[in-house]
Amino acid sequence: MALSSMTGFGAATCDGVSVEVRSVNHRYLDLQLRLPRECNPLEAEVRAAVARRLARGRVDLSVRLKEAAGDGVLRVDRDTAERYLDALRHLHSGDGVSHGISHSVDLAALLALPGVLVPRQPEVGAEALGARLLEAVDRACVQAAAVRREEGAALQAEMTTRLATVSTAVARLRLRAPLAVRAAGERLRERVAALAGEAGVDPVRLAQEAAILADRADVTEEITRLESHLEQFRAALDATEAVGRHLDFLLVEMNREANTTGAKCQDAEMTLDVVLVKGEIEKLREQAQNVE
Repeated sequence: MALSSMTGFGAATCDGVSVEVRSVNHRYLDLQLRLPRECNPLEAEVRAAVARRLARGRVDLSVRLKEAAGDGVLRVDRDTAERYLDALRHLHSGDGVSHGISHSVDLAALLALPGVLVPRQPEVGAEALGARLLEAVDRACVQAAAVRREEGAALQAEMTTRLATVSTAVARLRLRAPLAVRAAGERLRERVAALAGEAGVDPVRLAQEAAILADRADVTEEITRLESHLEQFRAALDATEAVGRHLDFLLVEMNREANTTGAKCQDAEMTLDVVLVKGEIEKLREQAQNVE
């Protein structure tokens, strides 16, 4: 199964209920809803429907209701009429006349204003509205999830390529590590011999110092842990559940081991590979930030 990203878009309409879903990356599921007043009682059900399809991300969901055709009967929109009246009252002064406007309001003129007389809409039952809304939400989330999987597949391909680069560099580090330790021991012996001159060197003390140096320069444990993290990362890329946070954790651990390896090794070739590994890990972390 391919990874899913957290960037996606979906839209659906069900019998006049239109839903749009947009998502971007976020640490958890952060759901922001914009619902019409009629849909507010269904907020909890909408949230549950989204959570069934999308595990992580900042998700913005908006709902629009298309007005159904009226039955030919007009009704007065009292809220709109009141707003017109409030505007008129605001223009009147205390003596009842302002700007040449009479205090009286002609009812026929008021009814002629836009939005005061509107077609009566048929009543829609809460149960029917809820079913249509949840159907539209589910369809939009399914579409968004498909977009997220498509982008996730591209992310997985690129991350797999970078992972191969890291694995190759780590394999070179493992091969080079014993040689680097021996070379460091030889350099120690040469420096000690040059400083001691004809006085000679205590072979036991030299062996002790060489052993201490080898222990400090040995990066076998760090490389072994790096290889383990790489194997876990490969397995996570094929997981069926959301793995973004697990990938991020593994990359933090991989970066820690790479830093320790770089601090301990004194070999130029190994240092170049450590720099390569750290660079690829940073790029992988950037990509993992958008994995669900």
